[in-house]
Amino acid sequence: APAPSRPAMAAVAADFGTDCAPGEVGLDAGALDSRLGPMLKDWVSSGRMPHAAALVARRGRVAWNGGYGEQAPGKALAADTIFRIYSMTKPVTAVAFMMLVEEGKLHLGMPVHKFLGEPWRKANMKVFAGGTKENPKLEPCRRTVTLFHLITHTAGLTYGFAGSEIVNPVAGMYQDVFGRISSGADKVEKRGEANGGKLKPASASAQADKAAAQPSKLQLMADTLAALPLCFQPGSKWHYGHHYEVLGRVVEVASGLPLNEFMQQRIFGPLGMRDTGFSVLEGQEHRLASIWLAGPDGNSIDITEPPRKKGDRREALATGGAGLLSTMGDYFRFAQCLLSGGAGPNGARILSRRTVEWMVTNHLSGGTDMFSISLPGYTEMNRPGVGFGLGFSVSLDPAKMAENVGVGTFGWAGLAGTFFYCDPVEELVVIFMTQVIGLNELEVPRRLLLSNVVSGAIVDGSVAPL
Repeated sequence: APAPSRPAMAAVAADFGTDCAPGEVGLDAGALDSRLGPMLKDWVSSGRMPHAAALVARRGRVAWNGGYGEQAPGKALAADTIFRIYSMTKPVTAVAFMMLVEEGKLHLGMPVHKFLGEPWRKANMKVFAGGTKENPKLEPCRRTVTLFHLITHTAGLTYGFAGSEIVNPVAGMYQDVFGRISSGADKVEKRGEANGGKLKPASASAQADKAAAQPSKLQLMADTLAALPLCFQPGSKWHYGHHYEVLGRVVEVASGLPLNEFMQQRIFGPLGMRDTGFSVLEGQEHRLASIWLAGPDGNSIDITEPPRKKGDRREALATGGAGLLSTMGDYFRFAQCLLSGGAGPNGARILSRRTVEWMVTNHLSGGTDMFSISLPGYTEMNRPGVGFGLGFSVSLDPAKMAENVGVGTFGWAGLAGTFFYCDPVEELVVIFMTQVIGLNELEVPRRLLLSNVVSGAIVDGSVAPL
């Protein structure tokens, strides 16, 4: 039987706790409460989302933090609700990669084949040059794929998003190999157990094999991607694809650790991100939010599956492109670390200030934006005035973006409607969480609406001369 639509419900406000009153950091409390709260409530009560939560921090202090709706049917959203953040995993992978760059183990110009072997040599790769999925015209790969191409989404990989094969035949080939990315089934595995608030690693998790052991699932995935045609010659265009899955494998090879272990030891542990990982802590499954699919009538449909358990044939794969679970508080620690130049709210430093500045600089050729050099098929941040750095979208021209944020604002989003951004000009961190796949961005442009409301609450500072 089909999963039921979420029944109509009265959205219930939840205050998740703040560090300060908005006025202490130059924000208008009345504006946030009278605009941001009702906007989230409307998104929930309209049936578009089962829940919606937002966090606004300025100068390192959380000034607004709350949400509406149900974490799961009959259970209110809470401050410790765990969300699937999907592609908001990518910035974490970028940080892991850049930590190894700082250590001299990697540099951006290195060829991918140095770490992943012969399949990634240009002599063994092909590029799509026309035709159809069934009868493609292929040409030799004329440029070596480098780590820079992976981290900037310019290597020519794609995703098999449902419908993208219409304009990109290579996406159809990906669909044949990986399946259509459309409904996003729940990919959660139990990990460890609660042990005095600390993680006790599972002894036989799907990701526990060391990188030096026989080829991992991530290596096999990277080999498969290399065997498929690239969408274009490396470095010639921008296109959203499986680049960070490959980058995650590079991190494994260069560090000698499985990706999930590297992230836990080098990022999550130091920053105090106790609830973030590729699987849910043993005994904490009740905190995991339900996952929904946007229906054709605008209402969402519950598609939640039980949490994945150790040994389950459906075990999740820890990849650099998606799969992390996190809470609002944990992801704030990560985002604030970036905005603060590599040091977390607890003082733990994981990157240098200079490296973070390098990461949030536009790296697209000639200083152009994504919109000017991208293939069709990705729209969330692919609009005029938005560049791409080393793991993040970067705001180049807010006027072209039609968004009220500062130049240099950086961030990213996830498949289930989540997003975050950091505005260095205004010292802002903004995070939004929900769990709905397939939200209509034209109908509910979440980031545009929310960022304009947040910027509209900034009341301190002087007015620049006209």
